[in-house]
This record gives sequence, C-alpha cells and structure tokens, in this order.
Amino acid sequence: MIDLDKNPSGESLYNIGAVMRATGVPVTTLRAWERRYGFPRASRTAGGHRLYSEKDIFLLRWVKAQVDAGLATHLAIRAAQKMETEVGTPLRDVAAPPRSEAGLAPLPALREGLTRALYNNTLGGADQILGEMLAFFTPEELTLNIIGPILNQIGEDWESGKITVAVEHLASSYLRQRLLMWMISGPRAYSTTNPIILACAPGEWHDGSLLMLGVLLRRRGLPVSYLGQNVPFADLAKFIEQIHPSAVVLVAMREEPARELAEWPKWIKSSGDGPLMGFGGRAFVVAPGLKEQVKGIYLGDTIQQGMERLLELMTHLTQKYSVH
Repeated sequence: MIDLDKNPSGESLYNIGAVMRATGVPVTTLRAWERRYGFPRASRTAGGHRLYSEKDIFLLRWVKAQVDAGLATHLAIRAAQKMETEVGTPLRDVAAPPRSEAGLAPLPALREGLTRALYNNTLGGADQILGEMLAFFTPEELTLNIIGPILNQIGEDWESGKITVAVEHLASSYLRQRLLMWMISGPRAYSTTNPIILACAPGEWHDGSLLMLGVLLRRRGLPVSYLGQNVPFADLAKFIEQIHPSAVVLVAMREEPARELAEWPKWIKSSGDGPLMGFGGRAFVVAPGLKEQVKGIYLGDTIQQGMERLLELMTHLTQKYSVH
C-alpha cells in the first residue's frame, strides 16, 4: 500500500504500472490524459520511462472518482489542476472533493445559474456549471440540494406560465438524463437482498422524484430495478414474479394516479413471500387523506424521508432472513 508519510517530499518514485494498480486508471488512459491535457505531469528516467509521485496518485484517484460519478474528463482534470494551483488543497485531502467553503458560490446562486442556463437553452453552460459543482459536491448532495429544488421550480414556472412547454421539457429532460446517469453509474451493489423496484403509478408521467430516490439508493449500494413512468399493474405484477424483489416503491405526483394506487392489491401479493410495498409522492403531501386509501407503507413527505425509511425497512428485512 502506498504511504504518503514515507514519501513526504513528493519525489517521483512510481512507474506507470504501479500507478495503474494504485489508481485503477489504465496505462493507455494515463498516456492519453498526459498527451491531451498535460495531466499528470510525470517525470522521466534517463531511459525515458515515466515516474509518478504520491501527489500524482492522489490526484488521479480523485479525478477517476469524479469521472465515475459522471463528470466529463476534461472538467474533472481542470478541477484537480485548479485545486492544486488555486485552492491550495492539502495533499492528504485531495481524495475528497473540497466543500463550498473553498470558494464555490452559495447553493441558491448555483441553482439560479443552472436554472437560467437551462431556460436559455445554453446546455453547454449547464454542463459547465454542473461539472464545476461535481468537483465540490457528491451526486447525492447535488440530487437533494440542486436538482430536486430545480425540478420543483421548473414545474411551478410551467404551471404559472413563466416558461413554455418546450422549455419545461428541455430543462426537465436534461436533469432527468443526469439523474439516470448517476443511478446507472452508482457503486456496485453490496446488498445481498433482491432488487428494489421503483415505478410510477399507472397514468403518472412525472418521475423526477423517483429518479432521485433511485440515485440515493444506488449510491448507498442497494440494487435497484427502475421501471419509471406509467407502469400498468398487470405488467408490474408479471415483473415482480420474474425477479422476486425485496421491495416495491410506487410514486404518484397527481391525485388521479394516487387514487389508482388503491388498486394494486388486486394484482400484487404482498404477504408471505411477497415484497414490501411502499408508496409516496407529492399527491399524498398535498392531499394527506389519500394515504388512507392506499395499502402499504407510506415512506414520508420528502425524498430524504423516503430513503431513510426504505433503508430502515431493508435493514430489518436483511436481519430477518439472516437469523437462523
């Protein structure tokens, strides 16, 4: 294992093979990044072989983590170079993204800037803003504190006539694509439980909150089967029989689909070997009385509450089946 304390001077000691094993970045990628971006700046032996320092290894690990989280390679490398030259991040801390205290704008300003870029159809600018934020915040933090509030703002602005349907579709699709990417690229599932199915109620086409929940669960290492918008109960029941999920989460944002959820027991078995059945969504916050019409476990009024409640239920389920 590489130990920083054994090489405090930052001397270049490690060949490219050792760096590949320490960082998980392939040799071909290391060479391509150096050629294209001047990163990392390896020194050379008399025979022309590359040598890398501890600093290079830490920076490469950080960049790889950001790329794995969905940040464009050139933005991740630019952020790493900026940290070293401007932010002055200590070498020991470079593996963790610096926080907002390091100079990033406050969250309201970040949300406003990203929203403005989306409304103006400047997707390149939106990419840059979100990429810079990924250098400071985790995908989980951005999901809850940036994308969630912006999706709500988009919906309110469309309902009030401040933006057109076209703008609403463009902005929402952009954010949904980012959430999908984070969910798909989440860490490898470590849980031994069967997947959690995430599905919108029949007739429900708004899946932003469901995508956010999917991101948060996948980032926690839980297996997720994401079905998305407008899932008929007949099809859902067949899918449940095929994969035997540990839990099913149904979401309704509007009143009509929320009332449709009352019909799920006619299609899906939830006792005995059946999955846990949870539900939530904006419809139940606006009209709390709807909760009494739907069987299952209400997961809470917010996405954060829903995730915590679901994690609690999954923990109990795992303990139940691990006792012999």
